[in-house]
Amino acid sequence: MTKRAGSTTTIAAAGLLVLSLVLSGCGLSLKRVEEDPGPSTAATTAQASPSATASWAPSGISTGMPSEGAKQKPGKVAAKWKKFTDAEKTVSFELPEDWTVKVLPPPPVTGALALEVRNAQGSVLAMLGTHISGLGGACPDKSKSPYTVLASIPMEIPSNNSSDDAVDPRYVYRVIQGSTHFFASYGITDHSAGADGTACLVYNTVTSKELGIYMFGDAVQFTSDPAGSPGLRAFPTIAAAQAYMLSSEYQNIQKMVTSLKALG
Repeated sequence: MTKRAGSTTTIAAAGLLVLSLVLSGCGLSLKRVEEDPGPSTAATTAQASPSATASWAPSGISTGMPSEGAKQKPGKVAAKWKKFTDAEKTVSFELPEDWTVKVLPPPPVTGALALEVRNAQGSVLAMLGTHISGLGGACPDKSKSPYTVLASIPMEIPSNNSSDDAVDPRYVYRVIQGSTHFFASYGITDHSAGADGTACLVYNTVTSKELGIYMFGDAVQFTSDPAGSPGLRAFPTIAAAQAYMLSSEYQNIQKMVTSLKALG
């Protein structure tokens, strides 16, 4: 695979620049989010954006957030894990022992896979799909909004993306600015969100010959819609989005998604 370190560095630098500008305006110092996310609060959203929903994607995503004003302590990753492999042995991943996988009716594409991962309370925390179609939507430059990359972890999964915005496949946790909140999304990708730290239409997808366009995260794609896109969590500040990274839920999600392997 051809390395695209330059594109990856651009994403990280742009994300940190936006984060620095936002936090400096609030009198806060910039810290490496991978090492020291600060505690804060979080809110949720359920607003819809027609261009951001794949035809097979369920509408319900977990809204298990800390209450307003709650103090967070670093959570623990689940002690016991199990492995899921689909019936056709297309992909595998690990998940906490008390989480469940529901295989959904696939789209009318040979070999396609669609499933949900739910926690012990029955909330959908992630979706996985292969051979996805029907993506896209109008997105003029004037509608772009600042975005920040809070986590970026390289993954050994198939990708043959050769577009100008291609990066090596990775897990990302990204925040885009809305009108009143910062909307956060996690998943896999093999292309940057946008140039110069701004984005309009963002994909949580990877493209390969074996799996087509595939995803594993909370949303297939999202936009700079001021009201947010389906499946995204909404936070009052970027610091609050960082604080969610301290939760056991987030840490379990990140470990699960980054354990994804293609078996074909």
